Amino acid sequence: MPFDKQGIVLAKKEKGGLLMISSIRPHIHCRYKRWIRPHLSPKWQQRVKLLWTVWGYYPILTTPCLKLGKRIGLLFDLLWIDWNVQHGHWPGEIARVIKVIGKRQAERGEVIVEAGCWQGGSTAKFSIICSMLGYKLLVFDSFAGVEPQPGNPFSGQYAAALELVKKNVSRYGEIDVCEFVPGWFADTLAKQPVQHPISVVYLDCDLAKGTYEVLQGILPSLRQNGTVCSQDYHIHEVKVLLDSDDTWSEFALPKPKIIDRYRNLAVFTIKRHEAFC
Repeated sequence: MPFDKQGIVLAKKEKGGLLMISSIRPHIHCRYKRWIRPHLSPKWQQRVKLLWTVWGYYPILTTPCLKLGKRIGLLFDLLWIDWNVQHGHWPGEIARVIKVIGKRQAERGEVIVEAGCWQGGSTAKFSIICSMLGYKLLVFDSFAGVEPQPGNPFSGQYAAALELVKKNVSRYGEIDVCEFVPGWFADTLAKQPVQHPISVVYLDCDLAKGTYEVLQGILPSLRQNGTVCSQDYHIHEVKVLLDSDDTWSEFALPKPKIIDRYRNLAVFTIKRHEAFC
């Protein structure tokens, strides 16, 4: 039975075509928020939320480089992580990033970069597809939450110790393909750009400042037609930064076009001169 963007069920009678429209899902969600969610822990809220967000994983089933059995196994691995590790993303966001990573096997020395990992839920997910396709996963995070800034509502949020992240990735992902780099992005990526060829970058910085510092660290090594995935495109300052011609002019690059957009996620393909490949 088809749904529109607002979750409205379109029902057909046997005779007469589209005659009935009932908004069942919004009513269920409203009652859940009012009567059930206040009594659940954050982890159980995430588990219950899967009932209506799990369908976002459907792009996993068309990941180009994996056979059907591997795709199904990966889907179950992702659901197991969702059940056990608290995170701040939607299944449909992660599915789109994984599908980009899954376009091809890694070339020699090639890496995937994650900037911002919270408790390691996304890291565990990316580590599985990286292990399947031969990529190394470089994980950058302060492990002290979002960098404090005046007036920023995210300051100090999403803090998780490196030990907890490693524990979660060891238990639910493939930690052998991961390298963790702790510190503020200004002290890591902005000062010492990644020295390996990069295929895909996932940014979850919650700050325009952090996003810019990540770009400083990854753009020199990003492959021709490499992909930047920002999970912060709903944040006005980040959107302005990524949409600005001036931002990309500073890096001597044409402004990239968004090739995919889903909830908070925007996916850009970076085109550059062959001399930089």
